[in-house]
Amino acid sequence: MRIMLVAGELSGDQLGAGVVRLLKQHYPHAILEGIGGQQMIDAGLKSLYPIETLSVMGLFEVLKHLPAILKVRKGIIKHCQDNPPDIYIGIDAPDFNLPIEAKLKARGIKTAHYVSPSVWAWREGRMKKIKRATDVVFAILPFEEAFYQKHKHKAIFVGHPLANKVPMNEDTVGARKQLDINTNPNRKVIALLPGSRTQEVIRILPVFLHSIAQLKRQGYEFDTLLPVAKESLYGEINKHQELLDKLNIQKFNGNAHMVLQACDFALVASGTAALETMLYKKPMVIGYQMSTITAAIVKHMLKTKFVGLPNILADKEIVPELLQKNFTANQITHELKRFFDDQAYTQEIKATFHRLHQLLMRDADRKVSDEIINLLDS
Repeated sequence: MRIMLVAGELSGDQLGAGVVRLLKQHYPHAILEGIGGQQMIDAGLKSLYPIETLSVMGLFEVLKHLPAILKVRKGIIKHCQDNPPDIYIGIDAPDFNLPIEAKLKARGIKTAHYVSPSVWAWREGRMKKIKRATDVVFAILPFEEAFYQKHKHKAIFVGHPLANKVPMNEDTVGARKQLDINTNPNRKVIALLPGSRTQEVIRILPVFLHSIAQLKRQGYEFDTLLPVAKESLYGEINKHQELLDKLNIQKFNGNAHMVLQACDFALVASGTAALETMLYKKPMVIGYQMSTITAAIVKHMLKTKFVGLPNILADKEIVPELLQKNFTANQITHELKRFFDDQAYTQEIKATFHRLHQLLMRDADRKVSDEIINLLDS
């Protein structure tokens, strides 16, 4: 038995780790290989290429790294031709995985894609490619299953794995003890999550830091935590060390989930981190900025009112989204002050997050692995 799993970034690595572990238990002698981060590797995957090669976002950023990405794709396809897998599971990264899946499905190899591309939000025409490329799509959002039924393609709502792993009731005090944060229990803590890609940190972190500086100058007292998503980001983050020291911001190597438990509020780059922050019931400001041309293209194609998953799931703006020209330190500071000053507002956000958490709670790792086993045994 040979099973190929390919994740394109750290969020995919989180999704894939539990699936790898369960497949390894069911097929102890199977070869599990592909591309994964440390969590998938620890679970039993042999990663053929470093996941960082694929962790690129933004039109021009992707173009810059395209030769390396295409080289990896070519290598994966050749590896699958020389060592045909019984099934190929692409984990997110649709622009990388779907062309591979299409080639393999045409050769009679079973294919699955974990995390639906956002076809309900933009580029609905991609459904033709998805139907050509996959036998089944594992959807992590509840409304996606019906969307695929409309297009006559098999999709299964599996929930989000983190919804099961994140406790329904937070333990802020316990998390602060584990992180060894010596702070007054009544003192607020803000977490900064500027993204897991270098380009995101370059654009987003300086604006987050200037907002924190503004808030302190206006007399607000709080502690600030910065989890560093991966080792390769330290070079960029350390360029701001003087300001980090001045603002007394504590850095943590990874540990984003513990930091989210420990904080009261968060500044978050849009994406998986916004969903994770929601699951920990922390009021957040979602902020994002990309190149002007990329943003114009995305805006033209986008069909949803919101970009943050908490707002998309609720179909209303629960938390503020500050994008492009609105992504400024002044705007962020204004929204953070509301968290500090309006307790009824923050309690309403937390109550909504609690309901959304329950909506997403399924045993995703088990559902995905069971469906893969069914596909393999059919």
